[in-house]
Amino acid sequence: MMHWITGLKHNWGMKLFCLFCAIGMWVFVMKDQNPVIEMTYTVPVQVQNLDPNYLVEGVPTEVRVHLRGPRNAIFDINPSVLKAYVNLKNAHVGQENIAINFTAPTGTFIDSMTPENVTVTVDEYMVKELQVQAQPLGTVPNDIAIKESKIMPTTVTIAGPAHLVSKATYAVIRINLDKHRESFTEVGEILPVDTSGNVVEGLTVTPKGAQIQYDLERIRMEKKVPVQANVVGNVPVGYTVKRVVVEPKELTIVGKESILNGIDGVKTIDIPVNGATGSFTGNYSFVLPEGVTTSTDRVVVKVEIEPHM
Repeated sequence: MMHWITGLKHNWGMKLFCLFCAIGMWVFVMKDQNPVIEMTYTVPVQVQNLDPNYLVEGVPTEVRVHLRGPRNAIFDINPSVLKAYVNLKNAHVGQENIAINFTAPTGTFIDSMTPENVTVTVDEYMVKELQVQAQPLGTVPNDIAIKESKIMPTTVTIAGPAHLVSKATYAVIRINLDKHRESFTEVGEILPVDTSGNVVEGLTVTPKGAQIQYDLERIRMEKKVPVQANVVGNVPVGYTVKRVVVEPKELTIVGKESILNGIDGVKTIDIPVNGATGSFTGNYSFVLPEGVTTSTDRVVVKVEIEPHM
């Protein structure tokens, strides 16, 4: 036993050398089994501590983080839990440059992060009500007129950064009128616009869509109607009006659809037969409602009168 202890007291240099070699070998083996590696992750960026009365623009949705560390530590990372954030606790209205914060998982180190800083714009949150107007695109055909248009709803609410909300002066729903010949109803997107009619982007519009109803009518409609001779008065006793012949029997009238829809025929001016004892023929004009015209000014009316047999 004493011999073994005495042996330990000799050859210290060689023994230390062997110890260092063993440690070096262990480090070499461990590095070979768990080497340092690098990995790049796409990490979402969160906004923290922002005053609820404020909105922020310019914060990136994600950053690229390059991590370095032992292979085991890198492989243990769950990418879905990695988060970066910007702290806007002391933010005020205007622009400022802020840092993007990220904490590396245990055992790893941040090699680089892109971007590391970002310039953001902080603004007040604003809500406003706007009137909705129709903004027709194109035109209806020349023989069609717009009688009336109705929009539902007539107002919308917009919300967003104050500098954008203040630009919007009214809202529009854009409807293409080309080729429409009949009344129609359509649903379109509501767009907030400025005084020049340019769309103001980046706002929340509630509701997003509106319904518009157009009541159209033909302003030059043609319609064929029968012609009726308006015979008035009475022939003398012993005589009778045997037949009344009108030529032409039909007439083409022109006018607005709303007027012509209520016309089933056209009468001539009064044709008196008081005291008549014989047939007669004449050219007679018509009695037409206002706004109605015809290419023929007169018709020929023959009134046949005969004595009783």
